[in-house]
Amino acid sequence: MSTTRRYGSSELFPTDTPIGLDAMIGRRDDVTRMATALLGGTNLVVAGPRRTGKTSVCDAAVAVCAQEGAYTVAVDLFLLPGAAALAEELTVAALANRPILRTALTRAARAAGQAWDALTEAAAIRAHQDLGDAGVDLELTLLPRRAQESPDEALRTAVQLLGVIADADDRRMVVFLDEFQEIAGGRFGDPDAVTKMLRAVLQRAPGVSVVFAGSIEHMMRQLFGPSERALSQFGSFFDLGEITPEEWRDGLRERLALDGRTIADTALDRLVATGDGHPRATMLLAQHAHAIAVEELRNDLDDAIVAAALPRAMRGEALRHQQTLQQIREIGRHAQTLAQRVALGATLYEGLQSSTAARTMGRLRDAGIVEQDGPRGAWRIGDPLLRRFLADLPRLGRITI
Repeated sequence: MSTTRRYGSSELFPTDTPIGLDAMIGRRDDVTRMATALLGGTNLVVAGPRRTGKTSVCDAAVAVCAQEGAYTVAVDLFLLPGAAALAEELTVAALANRPILRTALTRAARAAGQAWDALTEAAAIRAHQDLGDAGVDLELTLLPRRAQESPDEALRTAVQLLGVIADADDRRMVVFLDEFQEIAGGRFGDPDAVTKMLRAVLQRAPGVSVVFAGSIEHMMRQLFGPSERALSQFGSFFDLGEITPEEWRDGLRERLALDGRTIADTALDRLVATGDGHPRATMLLAQHAHAIAVEELRNDLDDAIVAAALPRAMRGEALRHQQTLQQIREIGRHAQTLAQRVALGATLYEGLQSSTAARTMGRLRDAGIVEQDGPRGAWRIGDPLLRRFLADLPRLGRITI
């Protein structure tokens, strides 16, 4: 009986969860540069579309910082309902870096109702004892009732705590705030007030470095670019490098080899070209190609297997694409026409009033469906599978204004 480890297709080629450094293809230089900057005290701003590996790179860089002895905190704002929840997440994550508090907080996280309150009160008391008189009201951030009563003050206290812990232990505190553009929506309080508070507190905390990441690039640039914004020049924009075709070829071969499989040169070239450099699309195509090889009991992936992976991937994405199409249609009257024209590389504004078309393109951009190469650059759809889906839709009839 063979004891050889077999790998599942989604295990070899994960697509919808952050990827660890060991499974990452390309981007290792990005991880190193980002970690070096954060450990050196530089704040970073990372802006890019969803499903392009942004979170994976940030997670990996934060993990490197932890290996180098830094304290780390990671919070996804997209998942949180408001300022009180964000304050609690920041506080628990920050305190959990300290071994004496980690056990108490782990127990508290498993509790519910009054048991949670009792355990978090105990954790807060222990934190006060451990940190000394730090001037922060931990009960305000740890106890849901109190945080809900004063969410703005709870958030300020949680942000202050990051610097307090860094100073108390003489450690670099590296903070990862994912989907930071959610701040602009008002869910965490008045956006101007929140960003002013963040700058006021964090610029007085030299031991804290922050990577602000967001999936709507123009919103991130609006938060950190204009001189009148509170966070103007508070972080250096960090552009992720492209994953080169050579990196894709080497990485895909290495991942397949873990399962004892090979791929023909022509099939590999086809897979990389079809993925068009898009991280999720390329990994998804590789995932389906591997699955077909497993079904056919083939250890060598050839052109036929890779060719069959594309329609299978398109079928697997059908629901996602239909949902995106519905989202496009809800944006406005001409949104589908414009999205299809971008997908086809057709003349964009033909038959449309320029002001109407520009507003619609802005809404498509805000929804993360189209991207623009700079303020006046060309529009494109980054995901090649979505681009193919839109291009294959029946063309709409004559436009009427």
